[in-house]
Amino acid sequence: MAAEHPYPRLRAIEVHPAEHAGRPILVVQDPCGLAVGPIAVSGPALFIFSLLDGEHSPQQIRDLFEAQFKARLPAEQLDRLLDQLDVALYLENDRFAAHVAAQRETYRTAPARVSDHEQAFGAGDDGLAATLDRLLEENERVKPQRATGRLAGLIAPHLDFARGQNCYADVYGLLGELPPAQRFVILGTNHRGLGPSVVATDKDFQTPLGTTRTDRAFLAALADRCGADLCEYELDHLHEHSVELQVLMLQHVLGADAFEIVPLLCPDPCAPCGTAPPDGRGVDLRVLARVLRDLLTDDPVPTVIIAAADLSHVGRPFGDDRDLNEAWLDEVAHSDQAALQAILDGNHDEFVRLLATDQNSTHICSAGSIFTLAAALPDTRRELLRYHQAVNWEHGLCVSCCSALFWEP
Repeated sequence: MAAEHPYPRLRAIEVHPAEHAGRPILVVQDPCGLAVGPIAVSGPALFIFSLLDGEHSPQQIRDLFEAQFKARLPAEQLDRLLDQLDVALYLENDRFAAHVAAQRETYRTAPARVSDHEQAFGAGDDGLAATLDRLLEENERVKPQRATGRLAGLIAPHLDFARGQNCYADVYGLLGELPPAQRFVILGTNHRGLGPSVVATDKDFQTPLGTTRTDRAFLAALADRCGADLCEYELDHLHEHSVELQVLMLQHVLGADAFEIVPLLCPDPCAPCGTAPPDGRGVDLRVLARVLRDLLTDDPVPTVIIAAADLSHVGRPFGDDRDLNEAWLDEVAHSDQAALQAILDGNHDEFVRLLATDQNSTHICSAGSIFTLAAALPDTRRELLRYHQAVNWEHGLCVSCCSALFWEP
């Protein structure tokens, strides 16, 4: 991960508008959660950031700044800014590579992946368990039309519990009534990690509700059949919530030590490289799905595959250039449901094609996990229980999700 560019290169960042002392500011954050913290910047500073691509020299940056703003940028001022970015770990260089290596070593030597901040999951003042009790008891669930055969897979949200509560209740309320599975393969979304392909972790998951074991033997067999080190970027799991939220629901319904998990993060198959890793390293999602199917075919351990999946993310906070309105939400619902229908019809390739045709314009973040679930369970009966849009008019955004079941004959 050491720097391979002749000049300073900024890592991927997120920029959010904010307010300080009554004045608008811009806040830059590291989506991977590896930098020291967020930093406040001005518009001119953000212009400088846009030139930190590893190809522009400091002199070129200063010249372009002067052309843009008709003001001189002293060399020492630019140097101070670069030093600040370096110390804060926003530059792609040797310092950042060493930091990641140290973080990875700390993660790998820890006894478990730990999440202990209940409020981060939307827990009420009376605690996480009480919050999840209410989620299951107070939401009117959509029941399966024909609960026959064995439940082999499901789609659940990875929204916070408050916004996704009805879809969570549909599937996890049902899980509490069925013969218990002993293993859950959880296909999460790698929202902000460094891994370009499928990322696993062999860590147990420790939460406020207990510790759940990871099935390391199954994970090792999976990696062997895939022919790849699935844990190379396992640090990505440290700040990723999509798997974690499913573990919490499972722990609450079944008990933390009643099952094992296989945690996997899936990349986006809507990119030009499709289901294959962009750099040729790692595992194609088609291969992952096939290996999962083969391993589970003769495996005696009752297993359910979970796609921890949200759907569309629309509104200005997600980079769209128009305001949210009912007509747009109807458009989103139509496109979401068309894509889901392809999954229900058993055509996971059509699902990806529909999204890729318009470059996934509604920002469906979990296409990889849904594709892999459907491809791994090709002969199942699929049932959509609920489609839901969590709309926040105050902030002008909407995130959609669903609850769905995959039954073996």
